[in-house]
Amino acid sequence: MNPDGIVFAPNWLGDAVMALPALAALRKARPGQQWTVLARPAVAPVLRLAGLGWNVADLAGRRSLRVPRRAAEAIVFPNSFHSALLAWRTGARRRVGYARDGRGWLLNPAVAVAPAGALPGHESYYYLELLRRSGYIEALPSGLPAALRVPLRPPESSVAAWKERLGSAPRVALHVGASFGTAKRWLPERFSVLAGALAERGRQVLLIGGPADRDLARSVRMAAPRPERLKNLAGETSLAELVSLLAAVDVLVANDSGPMHAAAAVGTPVVAIFGPTNERETYPLAEPGKLRLLKAPAVACSPCKLRECPIDHRCMTRIEVAEVLDAVEEMLS
Repeated sequence: MNPDGIVFAPNWLGDAVMALPALAALRKARPGQQWTVLARPAVAPVLRLAGLGWNVADLAGRRSLRVPRRAAEAIVFPNSFHSALLAWRTGARRRVGYARDGRGWLLNPAVAVAPAGALPGHESYYYLELLRRSGYIEALPSGLPAALRVPLRPPESSVAAWKERLGSAPRVALHVGASFGTAKRWLPERFSVLAGALAERGRQVLLIGGPADRDLARSVRMAAPRPERLKNLAGETSLAELVSLLAAVDVLVANDSGPMHAAAAVGTPVVAIFGPTNERETYPLAEPGKLRLLKAPAVACSPCKLRECPIDHRCMTRIEVAEVLDAVEEMLS
């Protein structure tokens, strides 16, 4: 059975979570329409936990270009030329996406990006505005972006299994990586000191993340006082298992990253450390009272949005361990 429409989901975990308000708005505006959401395997498991009631399919790799055909329309959330090409390959006559990356001729219509300052600052409105400009929704939702939050619901049995495995001590997860580049990472040696301080206070400290985070997490653990008290689970879980784990912990400390957004979406309190990125654009859509944003004050070069810092990384070096530790203890209380 062919879907009525296809949605190409964002390619990165954090972006996919921030696109959930737009997917929920589309579902509300077109209640009788069935969409297939195409997503990279690294993102698809999270979208399946959002309760949209749609089929979420893994998007084939670049070489095969295998995509569903004969859908009536396609919505392209990623900005890449490749994603627009995939939409064109579906044969859908209506192919909606932003006119970026020289791909306008592949889209019908190609939607102009809103001028700077025309939208509320949060990235979730970027996806919602694409739906508004192409006629899927009449207006942008009102209220703070946090009010748009779409929760992720991992299986209760999986969350309970993690809690039983981890024990009853307060559980603090640390995500020390960030896929965009080293500039987004708080200093690993400070994560080590933080982990040791938390363990000394009787907190159970877990290092989490994907396979790309494994080596960095290992080095943070080994540099911490008494590393045997820390558990390194980075690279040891699937994405679906990671989401369940995030729902089982009491606090997550993270850089601006995908797990930061996923933790907020499952309702876990988050201490989010921002440096070169704009916290007003990409802060996690957490429940009220469950978010602490930490950013060094008076750093003129931030947000630079660079992958690597060309100077002294002052946006991160000016965030002290004591500040992060206090934020964690505040969340635990």
